[in-house]
Amino acid sequence: MHDGTARTRSLKSTLALNLGEAAEMSVVEGSVERFTRLEDAGERSAFGEMIEAAAKEMLKGEAHKIGIAAVDSVTEKMWKRLRDAMALFAKKLMLGAPIVIRFHNDIDGASGAYALYKTLAFVLESSEHLAYKPNIAWRMHGSVFYTKDDAINDLLMCNNYECVEKPLLLIVDFGTSEESNAGLEAAKEKFDIVWLDHHPIVEGFGGGELKHYINPWNFGGDSNYTAGFLACVFAKTLTNVDTREIEEASFIGDYSEYSKPSVGSRKLAALLDLLTSDTRVISGMRGNLTPESVDSVLRDRQKSEELTAYAESRIAEMLDLAISSVKAYNADSTRIYVADFEAIRANDQERYPLPGRFASRLLGRIEELNKDACILMLHFGYFISVRMSKKLIGRVELLKILEDVRANFSNYVESTGGHSNAASIKMKNDEMKKAIIKDTVERLKKALEK
Repeated sequence: MHDGTARTRSLKSTLALNLGEAAEMSVVEGSVERFTRLEDAGERSAFGEMIEAAAKEMLKGEAHKIGIAAVDSVTEKMWKRLRDAMALFAKKLMLGAPIVIRFHNDIDGASGAYALYKTLAFVLESSEHLAYKPNIAWRMHGSVFYTKDDAINDLLMCNNYECVEKPLLLIVDFGTSEESNAGLEAAKEKFDIVWLDHHPIVEGFGGGELKHYINPWNFGGDSNYTAGFLACVFAKTLTNVDTREIEEASFIGDYSEYSKPSVGSRKLAALLDLLTSDTRVISGMRGNLTPESVDSVLRDRQKSEELTAYAESRIAEMLDLAISSVKAYNADSTRIYVADFEAIRANDQERYPLPGRFASRLLGRIEELNKDACILMLHFGYFISVRMSKKLIGRVELLKILEDVRANFSNYVESTGGHSNAASIKMKNDEMKKAIIKDTVERLKKALEK
């Protein structure tokens, strides 16, 4: 805390000194406010050009590879776009411009944020170009939409800054939905934006028009190339920090076909699942989870082992309860299962696991028992999570079916979306929940009978 009195001092980055230029900055002591002043437009332009050149010199030329041909091919195609986005990111770092990093609150999004955090920590220790702590705000995001309210909050945070550079907004793993368009429109005048995602791109989504919108679907890939892995590759354009376990945790978290779990990556995935579901497990912390908090848990071996054991026992208990209570509907050669998450959870004070992620775990258990492909619908509150065996992709157009449900119940369904085998329905209220579930089951049956 501080008394609100602004105290001014001169900060000089090593880069600025090497260039023969100094960036005079004003810092409100005890806060993150910082702004840069240069004498005139010509000086700002020359300084900016030198910064851009230095940023590009920091970048790696050769594309990161993991030895899986399908993955490495997509990475190679995206590499230039990723380097261009990182050049912008590095420039913001050097100038001390505000950076807001929003990441989805699941294993995939959090693994991407953690990889960026580890990379930046390494760069701060090793780079001659950065002599002060970056001005970064980490925001764990509870939905897949970037709304106008989100943009307003980010704008308010940056309104106290004056800088030769725009602030940067970096988004990881939000999805592609028209619900984000209003937020993007509000943010893009104030921010430069980098958006890293792996969800199928839906018609009407405005984010695809951003200069630095990067999605494997645009480069011959699909959702198996996870957003967390994409963020790891993005980080690799700057420096080669070892992120193998983080990459693998991302694959595990989103059930990617490229997953090759190790003991370490399984533990990391389990911890990220727990920490992003219930921040209270970290010394009673509430609300926003930062990568620094994640790192503090991982460095505490006893704490991390205790949390992992709790997560595993809690999941096992709930899976047993769920298997004994699901309803099954025959659909051609497979089955559609429906489960009530709130009844399975029993204690509503427990926040772990979150229902969408539990739906994926429950589908996996049902697949093991059935030895066959199936579909699961897990409902809770105003939401219905739908999970489908990957064997059914192509046979069942899940996103199209859910969109048809939305159209049929336009007064009651607010939105639908997700992946080709993992999607959800968000209702305006639960007044018509039973009817919506019934309609969805019937549409899935018809698709399976074709």
